[in-house]
Amino acid sequence: MNKPLLLLLAGSLLSAASAWADGDWDRARTAHERGDYAAEVALIRPLAERGFAFAQFNLGVLYDNGQGLPQDDAQAISWYRKAAEQGLPQAQVNLGIMYEQGEGVSADQVEAYFWYALADSQGDGRAPQAKRDIAEKMSAAQIEEAERRVKAFKASHSFTVPPLPEVAPETRHGNG
Repeated sequence: MNKPLLLLLAGSLLSAASAWADGDWDRARTAHERGDYAAEVALIRPLAERGFAFAQFNLGVLYDNGQGLPQDDAQAISWYRKAAEQGLPQAQVNLGIMYEQGEGVSADQVEAYFWYALADSQGDGRAPQAKRDIAEKMSAAQIEEAERRVKAFKASHSFTVPPLPEVAPETRHGNG
């Protein structure tokens, strides 16, 4: 499974980013499109630190890819987790992939299934297959444990972040 490449939004989700002051989102998208990842990082890091899930996810992708800053799986996981806990399904899928593949963490099938299942419950298009694929490698007890964790997490968290649009296949990265 591939992780989505940086998604700087156009069209319908620009309104979701309307709280971003002075066109930061547009400037970040433009910087990304011209390959100026350092400028992109400078624009989105303050937004990520202020809690914007889209910016947290994007910063995670930049760390994951080593674009505009050194590649750092631990930082990618940290930023993905912040966005995922707010309910961004794409960040949940990326966390699942990192746990499944042991990128920056010890491989953990239960944790990977947990994140895939959360993304699946929010309608992410890649999550159902990812969840099925990892379930084939797990015991019934592991699946039951992950499902219990999903239920408990959803009972204690409300997700207010709308999902990002699906990524075109040519903008995916990662291996496997």
